[in-house]
Amino acid sequence: MNLQQLFLLGRSTRDAEVLESKEGKSYAKFSLAVNEFRQTGAERETYTQYYNVLVFGKRSGRAEAIKKGDLVMVDGRPDVDAYLSNDGEPKASLIVFADRFRIMK
Repeated sequence: MNLQQLFLLGRSTRDAEVLESKEGKSYAKFSLAVNEFRQTGAERETYTQYYNVLVFGKRSGRAEAIKKGDLVMVDGRPDVDAYLSNDGEPKASLIVFADRFRIMK
């Protein structure tokens, strides 16, 4: 048995967008900024990781309530989106396919 599960708690970097695929299926997308704090000697440094999140099906309508700055918890499956930039350079970004999410107001 194999399992890939990712739990995130972070702030939305923009309002969620609800869109429709070519097949007519509803989905929502938003991004999260997740901060990590590291203590290095006397200094405390903050590192921020950004995640693109996709929500499919009935839950996509609920995702429309996500606004920029909201604290959101996401439970989902990670995937890598590899592509070429406009100048031909290979790029990659991490996408999370959300199984569940919750706005933590």
